[in-house]
Amino acid sequence: MSRPFSLLKDLFWVVFSVALVGGGVLGFQYLGANRDVVAPQPVERPVALVATEVLTPYDGALPIRGDGFITPFRQVALSSQTQGRIVTLHPAIDARGTFAEGDILVRLDERAAQAALAQTDANIASTQARLDLVVSQLARGETLRERGIISQEALDSLLSQQSELTATLDSLRAARETALVTLDNARIAAPFAGRVLRKTAEIGAVVSPGQEIAVLYSDGALEVTVPLRQADAALIPGLFEGAAVPAEVHARFAGQDVTWAAEVARVDAALDSRTRSLNVTVRLKAQTGATAAGALPSGAPPALINAFANVTISGAEVPGAYAIPSTALRDGGAIWLYDAGALAVVPAALIHVDGEQSFVRLGALPAGAELITSPLDTAVAGMALRRAAVTERTAALTEQPR
Repeated sequence: MSRPFSLLKDLFWVVFSVALVGGGVLGFQYLGANRDVVAPQPVERPVALVATEVLTPYDGALPIRGDGFITPFRQVALSSQTQGRIVTLHPAIDARGTFAEGDILVRLDERAAQAALAQTDANIASTQARLDLVVSQLARGETLRERGIISQEALDSLLSQQSELTATLDSLRAARETALVTLDNARIAAPFAGRVLRKTAEIGAVVSPGQEIAVLYSDGALEVTVPLRQADAALIPGLFEGAAVPAEVHARFAGQDVTWAAEVARVDAALDSRTRSLNVTVRLKAQTGATAAGALPSGAPPALINAFANVTISGAEVPGAYAIPSTALRDGGAIWLYDAGALAVVPAALIHVDGEQSFVRLGALPAGAELITSPLDTAVAGMALRRAAVTERTAALTEQPR
């Protein structure tokens, strides 16, 4: 009895499976026959929006910039060659003012030097008188010796006294020169025309040889030394040939920009051992010709020692150069152009980087194309673009932040 039941059970599952599969097939056919057909719709892709500016050839000299501090061409510590007490100081030392070359800036107590000079003069006069007497005696002694009245020994004694007094007189004259030098050293003169930077000794102080009394500098020749990269130095025409390359020095005073005309004065003969840069020194031409960006009650200030300054040296004039934002120079040495609604890629050879501005030499440019200054996630030549704005880029030098 169990076997017919087992066969019946198997038959049930076979019929159920066939019915299930058949129901699925019929359902799929029914859904396919009664489905809604969706018509395809075109997808409008967004066109990238870019900022552009007009490309204009750069006709001026490339700006080579550097930073440094204003320093004097000459700076010296004024000191004494002899020990003494300071009795007078030049008014320029107290007022940190100006002085002329040869002005007596410091006077030391001269009494000891004058007394030594007077004593030496007295000794010279006494020795000269004794020498004159011996010379007179020697003249008579030679006559008496010829007559046999005195001995040769007496004559030799007079000759010895003459030689001794002559040597003593020469020594005293040398001592007089030393006394004159000591007296002259009590008056300290200005070695050059300039200005007092600071005072380190007062009237009444006793100074020793070599002790600093004041610091002087030549205010007529001020300089700024700036380190330049080797690539930048190579763009300055005549730099290593002693050419007077023009430059400008910029500084800020009381919130105002002040500019002085300058020129390259000298170039170091070696690279800096740590930075591998080249130190170039520019000299300010005229402090009185300074121009301030705004009106100051004090007028245009002088170039102040140790003031931080920005230096712009005139580099070479490169034909066919363009000034573009540094961010517009793309990887691989190329720029992107907006050309009649499409992207064009043009090779660019980098000439000089000036902070946020770069100077490049470009290949053939499509007529009317504009420089793309904004970034793109994916840039493919010929892709469609929309232009947001156009700005005019003049050939004038773009001011860099200081």
